[in-house]
Amino acid sequence: MNIQEIAKLAKVSVSTVSKIMNGKDDDISEPTRKRVLKIVEEQNYIPYAKYRMREGMGNRLVGLVISGENRYYGALVAMVEKALQERGYRLVVDTVWGMDQEGLEEAVEQLWKRGVIGVLVNAAFAVSHLPENCKAVYFTETEEFDQRQQNTFYFQKYEAGRLAAEAVLEKGHTKAGCILLETEQDILKGVEAAFRERQLPEGNLVYYLGKDREDIREKGTAFCMANDVSAMICGNPEIVGMALEYAGKTGIRVPQELSLICLEEQDVLEYMAGGIASVKYPLQQMMTSAVHHLLQMIMEKKECEIARKFHPGLQKRGSIRRNEEGQRGGKIVVVGSMNVDIVIEGVRIPVNGETHIADNILIMPGGKGGNQAVGVGKLGGRAYMVGRIGKDADGKMLFKGLTDCGVYMDGVEFDDQLSSGQAFVHLDREGENTIVVYRGANGSLDGAQLERHGEVFQNAKYCLLSSEISMETIRAAKKHCRINQTEMILKPSALEEIEEDILEGIDYLVPNEKEMEQICPGSLPLEEKADRLLASGVKNVIVTLGKQGSYLKNKEHSIYFPSAPFTAIDSTGGADSFISAMAFSLSEGNGLIYSMIYATYAAGITVTRYGVQEAMPDKKTIGIYMEEIERKYKEIKETIGRREQEK
Repeated sequence: MNIQEIAKLAKVSVSTVSKIMNGKDDDISEPTRKRVLKIVEEQNYIPYAKYRMREGMGNRLVGLVISGENRYYGALVAMVEKALQERGYRLVVDTVWGMDQEGLEEAVEQLWKRGVIGVLVNAAFAVSHLPENCKAVYFTETEEFDQRQQNTFYFQKYEAGRLAAEAVLEKGHTKAGCILLETEQDILKGVEAAFRERQLPEGNLVYYLGKDREDIREKGTAFCMANDVSAMICGNPEIVGMALEYAGKTGIRVPQELSLICLEEQDVLEYMAGGIASVKYPLQQMMTSAVHHLLQMIMEKKECEIARKFHPGLQKRGSIRRNEEGQRGGKIVVVGSMNVDIVIEGVRIPVNGETHIADNILIMPGGKGGNQAVGVGKLGGRAYMVGRIGKDADGKMLFKGLTDCGVYMDGVEFDDQLSSGQAFVHLDREGENTIVVYRGANGSLDGAQLERHGEVFQNAKYCLLSSEISMETIRAAKKHCRINQTEMILKPSALEEIEEDILEGIDYLVPNEKEMEQICPGSLPLEEKADRLLASGVKNVIVTLGKQGSYLKNKEHSIYFPSAPFTAIDSTGGADSFISAMAFSLSEGNGLIYSMIYATYAAGITVTRYGVQEAMPDKKTIGIYMEEIERKYKEIKETIGRREQEK
């Protein structure tokens, strides 16, 4: 590459390139100078070496001054080295132990003597006297840095502690333990601030600051975990391991009885106790930005003043469970399917060999069981899932989705042979749908699995069932419900016929119109079909009628309920939302009529959104309509009262 070719690439004259290379560029604009220098560097133009030497850039070396006590020493050095190598620079490291002002000054001086053109400094105080033409950028883990540090990139460990505390507090854990090293006071301040803002008693946070690993093992874990805490905030993966060891010795189940979160993300956490949630520090983003900024200062030969803050993030895993003390209602067990829904949107649903072009395809978590469990969890209820998923990416997605919604996954198993179930949903522009289900691993859910997890049914108020699982499994679930005096709610979906013994003893049967026709074919009015089901042993028949609302028939009542005042765009999740909301309301001690109105509004909200689980309302959303629900309940009760008087 010669000077003529450089000039051509830069779209300038040869004399312009020559002036810039020889430092006679006072009459040349800064953008042009930068463009020429960039091309010269990229093309490795040989005379550029002379330019670099004249500018004090001879060895293309950048120095790093870092504390030997920095816990992330190895990772930080590797990040800086990689970022520099990508730009054609090399790294020289000076490690300082017990860093103070004198040690910092000496380290920078030594690096300058080795020919560095700039330094990255890991310190909270500034270099007093930088060598001439040497640029410096600082990075640190606190915002309490020396104001003379004109270019500082930082994050706060305080924020990490706060983030971890908020993660457990949001799951209802009002009493937690926290184990840190003595050097991590900033983290503790963040944890304390989160607890203080919730106005919790001072004793609800039990913490231990250990001198070292052995101190924590001998004293810290027992001190914190013996204080009846429901969650633990651990400073690093080693402390997590100690907490798990103590829990194993004392019979504490993780995460069922003790939630865990770690204040330092490492890959090993994914494989500990099924996955430990963690706080991820923004080290990579911070160091990449710091290197880029330093090189920019060097190339442009200018001073800057910048303080850029980076924020830690939360790595969610299944180790933080919703604390039952922070939940409402009684325990609800859901025995059913978990699927990945493939939703195909079109003008209308194809029939009789028709071929249509889809408007859109959506992939999302679903399955009657999974949907109903999420519906209960989002409303703040205590949902326990019993089901089966594949050891595939879909299975992991389904597991994480339910866990994130507060569902207890104690009864869920992964199948070694079959893939996770799938449902193919055809959705038209009126919001109506048809569904084809591939059971996959759901088909392996059987009575033996229910026996293995029989303790899930203990103290359960309600059990939600659907016939997407086998009749044998439904019978096994009924047996556990009878033993534990648990009321059963059955959704008769995905069936051609239902055997009579399945219906006997069902407390609530909730079909839609088409399912009602399959169970009781013929031209009888809906009321008479419901009477036949009551005669077969069902205690309450509740028929969902889409836009027309719903119908209830039992020994006391025969009532039609109007739909909620919403416009449907996707009816796929309406029935599951209705059932989960009704079960949740019943578990809180409300009557059936009130609970059906509550469920009607939950379903109405759901069908105004696309999807199922993500469309289901949380307690805040449905709370907006509580006055309407109360008013509707009062109106229906008055109607019932008038009818009884007329009799």
